[in-house]
Amino acid sequence: MSSALDLAGVLRSSAPDDLVRLLSARLLRASSVNDAFDLADTLLDPSSVRDALSHLDRTELLVLHAARTPGDLDALVSRLDAVFDIGRGAVAVAVDHLVELFLVVRRGDGPTASVSTLDGVGDRLDDDPALSPGRLGAEHPPVVLEAVADVDRDATDARSAERLYAVVIEVAEILRALDRSPARELAKGGLALPEVRRLAEAARLDVDDVPTVVAIASRAGLAAAGPEGVASTQEAAAWLASSWPDRWESLTRAWLASLPAEILAVLHERVETSWGEPLSEYARWAYPAGDAWIPERLAVFARAAELLGLTSGQAPTRAAISLLREGPEAARARVADLLPDAIEQVYLQHDLTVVAPGPLAPGLDARLRVIADVESAGLAATYRITEGGIQRALTAGETADSLRSFLEGISLTGVPQPLDYLLQQSAERHGRYRVERVVGSADLPAGAVTVVSSDERASVDTLEVDHALAPLALQRVDAGRVATTFDRDTVFWALSDERYPVVVVDDGGEATPPARRRLHRPTPVPPRDAVRDMVERLTAGSEASSETTDRAWITRQLDAAVKGRLTVTIAIAMPDGSTSQLEMEPTGVGGGRVRGRDKKSDVERTLPLSHVVSVSSSA
Repeated sequence: MSSALDLAGVLRSSAPDDLVRLLSARLLRASSVNDAFDLADTLLDPSSVRDALSHLDRTELLVLHAARTPGDLDALVSRLDAVFDIGRGAVAVAVDHLVELFLVVRRGDGPTASVSTLDGVGDRLDDDPALSPGRLGAEHPPVVLEAVADVDRDATDARSAERLYAVVIEVAEILRALDRSPARELAKGGLALPEVRRLAEAARLDVDDVPTVVAIASRAGLAAAGPEGVASTQEAAAWLASSWPDRWESLTRAWLASLPAEILAVLHERVETSWGEPLSEYARWAYPAGDAWIPERLAVFARAAELLGLTSGQAPTRAAISLLREGPEAARARVADLLPDAIEQVYLQHDLTVVAPGPLAPGLDARLRVIADVESAGLAATYRITEGGIQRALTAGETADSLRSFLEGISLTGVPQPLDYLLQQSAERHGRYRVERVVGSADLPAGAVTVVSSDERASVDTLEVDHALAPLALQRVDAGRVATTFDRDTVFWALSDERYPVVVVDDGGEATPPARRRLHRPTPVPPRDAVRDMVERLTAGSEASSETTDRAWITRQLDAAVKGRLTVTIAIAMPDGSTSQLEMEPTGVGGGRVRGRDKKSDVERTLPLSHVVSVSSSA
C-alpha cells in the first residue's frame, strides 16, 4: 500500500484549481492545513476516510481491497473479474474515481500505471466487517420489482397533474412575496420561522414544505440570498411570464442537476420501481457503508420529487422516467399534456370580485394582479379589484378607458356598474396629490428637495397626521403644500404604498410616469470557501520555490517516513556532481542530519541533509 508521504507528493504536484474541485468531495479540517503533509494527514484522518468510504459503491470498495497489493489495471482486473465478475471497464472507472478522491495513489500513466491503496484507507476498511471482500461479494442486490403496469402508470400520471400545476403556482407566489419583501435568514442558516409562515400563507403551502420549495426556486436561479435576505432575482420576471410547462421544466432541470451522484446512480438502476422503500433498500445495498447519509438524503429527494409532481404515492410518473432516461425536454412534453389549458376569460361580479373558472393565462394574470388582490389561488382563482390597485395601474400609465377595455375583453359578464363607477371615480381622484422635485426655493425649509401639494387643504392636513408617513418628516409650507428632505421617488412610493392617489410631476408641471421602483434585488453573498482558502495558502508556500522551500519539503518527507516507519529511496549528491541512491528506513531527523538503517547493508547511517537531493517511496 501507499503512505501519507506518497499522497503528499501527489498533492504538492496537483494544479490549484484541480485541488479545489477534487477536495470539495472530501470531509476536511481545512483550517488546520498549512502544507501538503498537513493536507495528506487530514485526508487520511479516520473520520474523513470513513465519510469517503460511505459514498463508495460495492465495486469501488472491492477495487480498494484489490489495490492494497499494488498493481496495474490488468492485475486489478485479474483479481476482481474471476471472483466477483467485475469487468475491465468498471474497474477502470472505479480507479479513476478513487484517484480523484485521494483514496489510492497512481504511479505512472496509461494502463501500465501502478495503483495502490493508501495505508490509512486500508485500516478503515478493516474496521468494518461489512466491508470485507467476502461480504461485499456475497450479498446480492434486492430483487427488482416488476415494472408498474401501464394502467397503474396512467393513474399515477393523473394523480400527479394537480401537483404539477400546484408547484409552478406555489413557486410563483413565493417569488412575488419575496419581491415585495425579502425573507430574513437566521445566522445559523435557514429562514426565520415568521418568514416561513409568511411565505406559506402567500403560497397556500404547508409550512414544512416552504424550505423545499424555496430551495427548488433557488436552484433554478429565481431566488437568491443577499444582504437583506432571500429575494427574487432578475430572472424571476421572465419565468413568471412563461408558460406552465416551461416553468416546470426550468425548475425540474435545475433540481435534476443538483442531485448527488449517488442518488442518480441509484435511480439509474431503479427508475421504474417505487421511489420509496424499494429505492432506499437498493441504495443501502449499493452503498454498504452509507447508513449515515442514505435515510436523510433519500427523504429530502423523495419529498422534492413529490412536490414537483414526479411521483404520486412514491410511484414515479412517466414524466419522471422520461426525465431520468431522456432529459428535461422529454419530461416537459409529457407534462404539457397533463397541465390544464390556460383560460383567457373571467367572471366580473358586482361585489368587485373576479372569478377565473380555470387557470388564467400568465400574461392576463400578471395584468389583473396590478388592479386586484388575489383572494384565493388554484385552478379556480378569485381576485378582488380595489381602488388602491386601480391607482397603481393609473400611476403606471393606464387610463380609465384602457382599464375598462381590458376588463371588457376578458369578462364573460361585461363590466358591472359598481366596477365601472369605481374606475371612473378612481380616475377622477387620481393625481389629487402631486409630488415634485424642487431645488433652492426660498420659501421651503432648509434642506427640502421635494414638495407634495394638493388643491384641498384637508388633503394636506391628512398627510401631516398620518403616522405611516412620519418617517418622511413632512413639514408644512402653506395651505396646499408640505416639504421633505427625501428625494421625489422615495416620497412618491411612500404615498403610493399608503394608497394615496398620487402622481409625479416633472419640472414643467406635467404628470409623468414615476421612476421604476427600486426593488429588493439580492446581491449574492458567496460563502467563504474554506477549501479554496486552504489551497491558496498551499500555493503561496510553493510559489516561493527556492532552495529553502525544497529543503523544508525534503525534511517533511523524512519526518513522515520516520513517523510511518517507512522505507524510502534517498538520492544523495556526490562530490563529483553525480547522485547515488540509498534505500533507507529513517529513524530520526535533526541537527541538519538524517539517521536510519541502510536496508541493503543493514547498518545504521547518518547523512547530512544538505546532501539529500530527493526522497521518494520505495516501490
